[in-house]
Amino acid sequence: MVSTLPPFALSPSKGERRFLPLGLALVFFSLQFSLAFAQVGGIPRIKPPPLVRIVGAFASLEDTQRSNLQTLTVRVKKDKWRLRIREIKALTATTNSGWGLLKDLFPPWLRFAGPDELLAPLQQQDIAGKPFILEGRLYVGDHMLYLTAVTVTEP
Repeated sequence: MVSTLPPFALSPSKGERRFLPLGLALVFFSLQFSLAFAQVGGIPRIKPPPLVRIVGAFASLEDTQRSNLQTLTVRVKKDKWRLRIREIKALTATTNSGWGLLKDLFPPWLRFAGPDELLAPLQQQDIAGKPFILEGRLYVGDHMLYLTAVTVTEP
C-alpha cells in the first residue's frame, strides 16, 4: 500500500518549527503571570474617595478680613468664593484625618460638583456669611468635592 501523504506532512514545517519555542514560552510565562496575579490578591480593589463633612461659610474673594480659619478658594459652577472652614471630618475610613486631606490639596482650591438641587442653595446671592454643612466625596487629585448633602443655616 502506497501512502498518498508526502513524507514531510507528519513533521512540522520549517516555519512552524520556528514558532514552536515562542508558543511554548508564551504558555509558560502566561501561567507564571497568572499564578503571581492570584498570589497578590487577584483583581485590585479600587477604594472610593473619602466621604467628608465640611462646616464652614463663604466669603467673597475680595474679603481681606483676617481669620484663624483654614480657607480654600472654591468654585460653584461659575461663582467663585473663599470658603472658611470651621471643621472638616472624614466620615469614612481613610489614612488622613479631615485636616490632613486638606493638606493634600495644593494649590488650595476646590470645585463643587453634584446635582443641581444641591448646588442651587450655594449659588444664591446672599449665601456669603451663612454657615452651612456640606457632605460629599472628596476627589483630592481632581480638586473636586462631589456633593451628596447640603444644609444652609441662618447665622
